[in-house]
Amino acid sequence: MVAVRYKTMTELAVDSIKEGILRGQYRPGARLMPAKLEQELGLGRMAIREALRELAGSGLVAFEPNKGMVVAEPITLEEIREIFEIRFLLEPKAAEIATSHVPQTLIQELEALDRKMSDPSLSPTDFYFLNKDFHLKIYRCSGWTYLCGLIEQMWHRVQGFRTVHPVQSSDLTWYIVEHPMIIEALAKKRPSTVAKLVLTNIRKGYETFERDIRRRKATG
Repeated sequence: MVAVRYKTMTELAVDSIKEGILRGQYRPGARLMPAKLEQELGLGRMAIREALRELAGSGLVAFEPNKGMVVAEPITLEEIREIFEIRFLLEPKAAEIATSHVPQTLIQELEALDRKMSDPSLSPTDFYFLNKDFHLKIYRCSGWTYLCGLIEQMWHRVQGFRTVHPVQSSDLTWYIVEHPMIIEALAKKRPSTVAKLVLTNIRKGYETFERDIRRRKATG
């Protein structure tokens, strides 16, 4: 039997504040006041203060003189491009290592996530969380905890940009074209195929991102 691990108050605060930032509930530059967050989240002041310090280390939160902790401003386009170049290297590696450790139960979970992401009524933000869950469920099977933490942090920084410059709903289908093929390759335990498909999937996501930026520039 797998032991159930309960989250600490600080971990719950980190998760709640992080989700609020990534969903755009807390906008860039907004003050994150512990007293207000305590009321909103129903968590202790100390846990919230510790959570804000932890989130500052991830780049989602920043300290500003005379204001305290605020939601960090989005990273630049150049930083986005740099992140994707790193993701091209790390994510296929994580997926390749994970392939031989993926249980059948996860295959079923991935299929369910893929069906949810195919829903045309899904909002871009909800799509992001499902898509992140799809990929990270695979990568975590590698057992490489530190690598998965780095990957997740990069996903968060890109989504932080998207809270200000949201992806268009019409572009979402491009992000999941490879998902059924990834699931099939995982079920057949084909590490190199999984790695190639994950790389293709991330590259298509990046191409969609660049196309969206060009479109925004063209329309002013």
